[in-house]
Amino acid sequence: MTYVSGLLLPGRRMLTMSTMSVSRKTSAPSFSDKKYPISRKYYGQYVNRIQNMTSPGSGPNTGPNPSGGYHVDFDDDDDYDEEDDDYDAEEPRQGGLRIIINANGYGFNFNEDGEPEKEQRDRDVRQKRRGMPDSVPKKSEHFEVVRDHPLKFADIGGYDNVKQELMQCVDMIKNYQKYEPYNVRIPKGLIFEGPPGTGKTMMAKALAGEANTGFISVAGSEFQEKYVGVGPARVRELFALAKNNRPCIVFIDEIDAVGRSRSSDGDSGTERDNTLNELLVALDGFKTANGVFLVGATNRIDLLDQALIRPGRIDKRVHIGFPDEKTRRAIVDIHIRGKPASESISKETLVELTAGFSGAQIENMLNEAMLNALRENRTQMATGDVDLIMNKMLAGWQPTDHTFTPEMIRQISIHEMGHSIMGLLSKYHAKMRKVIINLSSPSSPAYTIFESPPSSAISTREALFEHLVILLAGRVAEEIFFDDSVSTGAINDFEEALKLAERMITYYGMGKLAVYPSRSEKYRQIIDEEVAQLLEKAYAYAKNALLNAKEWIVAGAEILQRDRALNATALLDCRPKPIELPKE
Repeated sequence: MTYVSGLLLPGRRMLTMSTMSVSRKTSAPSFSDKKYPISRKYYGQYVNRIQNMTSPGSGPNTGPNPSGGYHVDFDDDDDYDEEDDDYDAEEPRQGGLRIIINANGYGFNFNEDGEPEKEQRDRDVRQKRRGMPDSVPKKSEHFEVVRDHPLKFADIGGYDNVKQELMQCVDMIKNYQKYEPYNVRIPKGLIFEGPPGTGKTMMAKALAGEANTGFISVAGSEFQEKYVGVGPARVRELFALAKNNRPCIVFIDEIDAVGRSRSSDGDSGTERDNTLNELLVALDGFKTANGVFLVGATNRIDLLDQALIRPGRIDKRVHIGFPDEKTRRAIVDIHIRGKPASESISKETLVELTAGFSGAQIENMLNEAMLNALRENRTQMATGDVDLIMNKMLAGWQPTDHTFTPEMIRQISIHEMGHSIMGLLSKYHAKMRKVIINLSSPSSPAYTIFESPPSSAISTREALFEHLVILLAGRVAEEIFFDDSVSTGAINDFEEALKLAERMITYYGMGKLAVYPSRSEKYRQIIDEEVAQLLEKAYAYAKNALLNAKEWIVAGAEILQRDRALNATALLDCRPKPIELPKE
């Protein structure tokens, strides 16, 4: 049976016909044979339509049936109200009926191979033909799918190893059928971990840009509300939207806000725990290759629930740390582009100055340096702009300078010379780079900057001991020149020195014993004695070295007091004679 649907005629009558029961009627029915109480006006229009229908080739949707004609039936149950008849007999009207024929049955389309297509695809095709919007929602009540991705991996400087790892994830998202024959499971997501400002969110945006797929960005705090059930409902809403827009990347920034470890007191009915449980179910409910990829970012991965970061939910963990020299050079190249700089600024100098900086700090430094030059009506940033911003970033800034007497400025200079000269004399510690007097700093009026160590992950005993000596050298220099009239400027040095000495004895195993059971009073006393001996040894070492460098300290302090800044090259040039270090 082939079903034919027609437009609704005036008077709420539906015209239907079946190609299985058709008979030709060449003459129109007479007015006296009418079966319904209709008006003459309507009857005339009705006769015209019937005559047009019976004319061969009268319309693109009508024509003679092979069985020979048409048979028209009205619904006997419908009544006609003459007041509803608002047709005008003089109004021109197209002949025939608009007939839409679905040869395969309404609601079922077949492709070229004779197989039924997906219902969602059929609905999209029908709505596009009718001029209706796409049925796949791009936005829900709280989330939105973004498909415009201006950021690519080429826009991010450095981190080549991270990009190489992410490119395989891009290939999995776009061509996940390629991996199915090899009996491998497609990862469901990854998590970026690392210090703040290293580019975790930027990497996620570039991942979506390379994949050229839908991207939903949310914050972990968006799932936390005071009303019960809001968090789990939003998790369901998020993943429902992602499934409807596959392939899609779901990015949850600061995922530790929603994925924090569940309560260990037995009470699992809290709202935060329920939200995490819903997230775990959503991740575990994915199929092997469904085109939805979860990306999370956090700088506190230690707070995440182990059930969330286990393989099968979060399969990859990518650590994005502080940039190395190669990456810093690439970041500087990107962010100095379009910023006019004087010849005194070299990229290599900027790479050295930003050792230990994150990518966000490097970008901020160059941006603020350019803004400072424009504030002073200069079109190029100079070395002074970079130094000013560096000082603000390292030691802070306050609008009013500290007020010190010339004698106190000299004592501060002597103190810093003790740190700087011991930094230059050290063999295993990172070398001193620059010493600065910054009276606009709210907490530290002077400080010494050292080079970045080659590897900060592992340190030797000699390097840690020299670091201990450098920390104590400031107070030692004050005692050499001012005897008992020392200042309180060494308070931070003492705090750091005490912490370092305790770690060397108790954690690093660099005391007389490798391991100390600190629970007993006996060993606590032994630990305190060894820490005190280590500090005394470092103090004596610094004093013997600086007593042989008194002339050098005075020469450097004069330059520092006058210029308020002194780099390592200038300090080495004012050395009167070579200095021999005492034996440890």
